[in-house]
Amino acid sequence: MSSELHKPFFDHLEELRIRIIKSIFSIFVCTAIGYVFSDNIIELLILPVENIDVSFQVLKITSIFLIKIGISLVFGLFLSFPIMIYQFLKFILPAFEGKIHYTKILLIVFSCFILFVIGLFFGYFVLIPLSITFFSSLSINLNSISVNYTLENYLVYLIWILVISSSIFQLPFIIMLLNRLGIINREYLQNHRKHIIVLFFIIAAFFTPPDPISQILVVVPLYILFEISILLTQKIK
Repeated sequence: MSSELHKPFFDHLEELRIRIIKSIFSIFVCTAIGYVFSDNIIELLILPVENIDVSFQVLKITSIFLIKIGISLVFGLFLSFPIMIYQFLKFILPAFEGKIHYTKILLIVFSCFILFVIGLFFGYFVLIPLSITFFSSLSINLNSISVNYTLENYLVYLIWILVISSSIFQLPFIIMLLNRLGIINREYLQNHRKHIIVLFFIIAAFFTPPDPISQILVVVPLYILFEISILLTQKIK
C-alpha cells in the first residue's frame, strides 16, 4: 500500500487546503483572462439567437460592468474545469488505489474535459436555439407585445443551460465514481435501464420545447452516454 493512505489526518487536510488554493488560483487567473475578452465572449453568447427576432436591453448604468464581471467568473470556472478535476482526482484517487497513476489521472481529466466541451457545444448549438425559439414564438399572436429581453436575463438563462448541458455529459464519470464507491454497479444499471430512460425523458422535458423531436434530441445523447457508462463499469475494475 502507498504511504499516501497512511498520512496523518492533518496531513490530508493540509493537502486538501493546498489543492483548493491551486483550484482557486486557477479560477482567478482564468477569470482575469475572461475579463480581458469579455466583449468577445458576450458577442459569442448572443450568436445562437442572432436570427431570432428579439432585442436585448440594459436597464441599469452598472449593468454592463456587472455582466462582464459575471461572464468573466463563469468563463474562469469553465476554463479552469480541467485543473479542478485534476486536483480533485489527485486528492481522492489514493483512497481507491495503492498508488497514484498519473497516466490514469490525465486520461480521466482529458476524457472529462472532452465530454465537458461536447456538452457545451450541445447546449450552445441545440438546446439554446430550440428553447429561445420556442419561448419567443409564444408571443407571435400577441400583437401588442414585443419581445425584449434584458441582457442579464438572457445570459443567466444561457449560462444555466450550458452548465446543465455540460454537467449532464459528465454522466460516465459520475457513474464510474459511484461504481468505485460501491453505490451502484453494472447489474443495477442494466436492471433499471427502462426506468433510467424514462428519467432521461423527464429531464429532456425540462430543457426542451414540448415536442417529441426536441426531447429525442436530448434523450439520444444521454442514452448513448449511459450505455458507455455501463461499458466502462464493466471494463474498468
